[in-house]
Amino acid sequence: MIETSFLYYNFGVRDVVGTRSEYKGNKTIIHVRPTRTLCRCPHCHSYTLLKNGTRERQIQTLPIGSRRCYLKLTNQRYKCTSCHWDGWQKIPGILKGKSYTYRFAQHVIDLLRMGTIKAVANHLGVGWDLIKSIHKDYLNKRYKSPSLKGLKRIGIDEFAVRKGHVYETIVVDHDTGRIVYSHPGKDKEALTPFWEMLKRRKITLEAVSCDLSPAYISAVMEYQPKAQIVLDHFHIMKLMNEKIDALRRDLYREETDLNKRKVIKGVRYLLLANGTDVMDPLHRTRLENVLVVSQKVCKGGLSLSQN
Repeated sequence: MIETSFLYYNFGVRDVVGTRSEYKGNKTIIHVRPTRTLCRCPHCHSYTLLKNGTRERQIQTLPIGSRRCYLKLTNQRYKCTSCHWDGWQKIPGILKGKSYTYRFAQHVIDLLRMGTIKAVANHLGVGWDLIKSIHKDYLNKRYKSPSLKGLKRIGIDEFAVRKGHVYETIVVDHDTGRIVYSHPGKDKEALTPFWEMLKRRKITLEAVSCDLSPAYISAVMEYQPKAQIVLDHFHIMKLMNEKIDALRRDLYREETDLNKRKVIKGVRYLLLANGTDVMDPLHRTRLENVLVVSQKVCKGGLSLSQN
């Protein structure tokens, strides 16, 4: 007989007692049974319960040393004749509808902080899908309804979930770095539940950073008109670089002087680089020659940077 205290302090399971243990390969299987029967209906609290069959369940729990450990439980099903409730007896410590204990799930989450899903699955000798399922349940429980207290400055962006133009829109709190919202898609409608959530909680934003997406900009102007819109530095520089590069190509095509064409050719990197970072004398001289030869490039780059 395995005492209830041993099962509780080691595996976190209550209201069961061990009857025997067996060993199969690298597995330890502890046979357990409930220490009490269900007398009252958990819904209507009446005493009109009838036993309605049993089933055997094998529940994974914390390993013992290097051996995987399972609890083999004979679970009782009940039916209430008053409210017609029909269900299985709940065993504290075993997650509802899962094939593992609460302590095992916690152990998996602790291991995931130090390794990948595949590494944890190999270490525990279980399938990748089981570890992924535990991790997904943990993330949903912890981050499904994040706190928006103190939310003032946010960033909006999208990322590709998988190939085939499948995107997800996320909102990040700039002050804490945490993700406060996520939704499939990258259009204006993807942010609608987030704006409604802010309205319900009476939150007014001070600043919103985003890329040049018209959908994001129009959504901010509609739902948070007092927020200052800050455009993403990366996208601004990308547009500026594209304009300067296009200007260089047009200038090369239009130039008829062969010597000037030689000066302009092959200086794409120098024009797109930060001029103050070009310290090599040869490259510095070549950059200055290009700017002298073409006032159009020089003025175009200056006007873009000022805008």
